[in-house]
Amino acid sequence: MKSNSRRMLQGFAVAIVGAALVLLNSCRPGEEAPAPDAVARIGDYVITKAELKQRLAQEVRPRRDSYNLPRPPVTAEAVLKKMVAEQAIALEGRQLGYLDDEMLRSSVNRFRIRQLVQTYVTDYVMENVPVPEAEVEELVAADPNLSREQAEMRVRSKNAGPMMNAYYDQLLEKFNVEKLKENFPKASRIYQRLRTQPKEPRARSVFWVMNKQIRNELSDQEKQIVLARYTGGELTLYDWFDALGQIAPPGRPKDLNTAAGVEKLLDRALRPFIWEAEAVAHGYDQNEELLQKVRTREDMSVLGMARREKYKELLDPNDEEIKAFYDAHPEAFAKPASLKVEQVWCPDLETAEKARQMLTEGASFESVNGAHGLRQNQKPHSVYPGSEGVFWDDLYGAEPNDVVGPLRGFYEAGIKWRVVRILEKTPPEMSPYSDALKNQVQSALMTQRREKLMADYEAQMLAKHRYEVYADRIADIDPLEVTPVDESGR
Repeated sequence: MKSNSRRMLQGFAVAIVGAALVLLNSCRPGEEAPAPDAVARIGDYVITKAELKQRLAQEVRPRRDSYNLPRPPVTAEAVLKKMVAEQAIALEGRQLGYLDDEMLRSSVNRFRIRQLVQTYVTDYVMENVPVPEAEVEELVAADPNLSREQAEMRVRSKNAGPMMNAYYDQLLEKFNVEKLKENFPKASRIYQRLRTQPKEPRARSVFWVMNKQIRNELSDQEKQIVLARYTGGELTLYDWFDALGQIAPPGRPKDLNTAAGVEKLLDRALRPFIWEAEAVAHGYDQNEELLQKVRTREDMSVLGMARREKYKELLDPNDEEIKAFYDAHPEAFAKPASLKVEQVWCPDLETAEKARQMLTEGASFESVNGAHGLRQNQKPHSVYPGSEGVFWDDLYGAEPNDVVGPLRGFYEAGIKWRVVRILEKTPPEMSPYSDALKNQVQSALMTQRREKLMADYEAQMLAKHRYEVYADRIADIDPLEVTPVDESGR
């Protein structure tokens, strides 16, 4: 079965088990020597060329929060160094015990269970759910636009539901699931206490149990109250509340103040744990790809926590500092310039050159777009510095009625070549300082301060943790030639 069928089934797998559950580099723990595709190494982590390209594809795109403040150019060297620095911060956070944080640990564990169960259930469905040829042919005959692969997926999904439900019932027996019903009334009373008697005042509009209450207002003894046991594990009141916390408040059960309501949510909370036990029984918890994903998720979470901790060092700027920042960067808060354009997006440079030649010879944009364009029936539209990013200067340097190109630009998830005609040009309009502008200026100032704080911390961590960068392996990387759809790693 093709890989995209498996991707579709992964979403289905999550639904079956009822799991209501910025990119750091993938790692290869324990690797003794740099792999051929490695571009950097820190500790037992390796950053590959493919991962660097994926990050570059993100970094080169326009940033909506930059307030037109000048930014250094995106280079493979700078981005790789930042990736290494982020990993250094993650290593430091691990040493500081950030993985012991309750909220972080719960989040990572939910991710681990979801990935583990999703992988196992997908494999089971692919291998065991029947896909009768007659049912596939019937779907294809009824809908000519339906590919055979899509038809097979629909048949498999239809047949999987009843089979997986029956399978789950067998697992309840296999793992000797036992509900400790004598603890249900206690659970309902604790729920009522948290909902109606919070220790900290809540907004009047908040009438549900908040996630921070689960962490802070349950005693350690209450968190360990067992509501169900099964072979190899147990589900505690904390797990029960954690499942509740993953449900949006409007959709939460209304009868959790009763033992019956506690049991119904318990049945829901148990499903991922029982599926996890079955996946572990089949050795899926040792899957190298899974372990790598979980390690990366841990690093992402630790990095996020480290940033939050560092940001606490910053003080809010006073009125004088905010005004001084505006005075130093008034252009950053102007109403942005704009261009009204019509353009032909092309699959490659050669096609764009042909399109430009046709326009030079007097062909209309409509005919050129019809012959070479990726998007048909293109209408004139406005573009801005925030949408064009590094390509803005190439466009704004032209005047109305000019045809420019071939030029590169952001096309969907990647970068493509285009030919552009400028129809209208509107210069930026300065915005005088005012109370209405103050919050925007303050936000920009705080963004700049956070970036500097983290840059200093990254430099500190790079000085502390030994790392290697294989510069010769990134010399040929042009950020503007990288697209996130290049999954080959070439």
